[in-house]
Amino acid sequence: MSDKAGLYDLSKPRFDLSSYGGRLAYFYSTTSPLTLLASSAELEKAQKDVTHFESQIKEGGRNGYWVNLEQKAAYDHAKQLVNSSIHPDTGKPVPLPFRMSAFVPTNLIICAGMLMPNPSLKSVIFWQWANQTLNVAVNFSNANKSIEMTPQEIGTAYVAATFTSVFLAVSLSRLVPRLRVSPAAKDILGKLVPFASVASAGVVNISCIRWKEMRDGVEVYKLTHDPVDGHEEKQILGKSPKAGQMAVMQSAASRVFTNVPTLILPPMIMTILTKRGAFNGPRGNVASNLTQLTLIGLSLGLFLPPAIAYFPQRATTSPAKLENRFKEHEGPLYFNKGL
Repeated sequence: MSDKAGLYDLSKPRFDLSSYGGRLAYFYSTTSPLTLLASSAELEKAQKDVTHFESQIKEGGRNGYWVNLEQKAAYDHAKQLVNSSIHPDTGKPVPLPFRMSAFVPTNLIICAGMLMPNPSLKSVIFWQWANQTLNVAVNFSNANKSIEMTPQEIGTAYVAATFTSVFLAVSLSRLVPRLRVSPAAKDILGKLVPFASVASAGVVNISCIRWKEMRDGVEVYKLTHDPVDGHEEKQILGKSPKAGQMAVMQSAASRVFTNVPTLILPPMIMTILTKRGAFNGPRGNVASNLTQLTLIGLSLGLFLPPAIAYFPQRATTSPAKLENRFKEHEGPLYFNKGL
């Protein structure tokens, strides 16, 4: 709200992406499963609305673009749909199951399968395969389209991630029963197997999908401001493999952070509840399954935004951390971290 009573300046960003709190609010907005309900026509209209409003914002320059509450709500809603559903490079909708807003419903099914008690070897293999298949699809669908990958490169990433995940899951599930520890410790370690295998495979997955960024680099740029309208302008300085490596490692760390609460907290809570007899009785199995699904759903919905908001999308670095050709520039320098 501004000093113009009843009006709002759309040139001021809704979320402060330079702060963790602002990024957290932004990702709670863009990962909302409610955005999945928008039809193709609604997404197309949202794109047109955003284009219209942002052209007016640019035209307003330093004076801003002032609107009433209804117009602000329309812009915020359109922006939410575009940010959650439209690929920034292609301008086309990301396939619905592979949007970040679909993360909760799609991963709820997979996590429930992974955390089933006393899984068979076939079950372990199937759910790890299903998880990595989804991860490859999400990584590819949301990847920077300025860096193209051949079908062979995508296939290599898929095989590497799937093999790693299945190998670790099978190896750990067979190792834990042989450990000379108490039954309670074995039970806890067994429940951590899905997390260890998924977290490790997730790092392999994203590293394989984005290996070109680490080899060829990502664009590094400085930010300047237009002296007339005050808008930010990018000054591209070139591509940096070191920045690419930082981008991939930060993205991989975010994936691990995402898996921590979902694959660790629900099993631990279920173990405590089971020991206290919460699921005794004729309907114990039903209550146990419903409780576990509820805990998984809450973990996915509540802890995904904090994990992916930890690192800024527009990452900052100093010239000293990059190749020699960038050291002649004054910092800070910026690059796109990616999904």
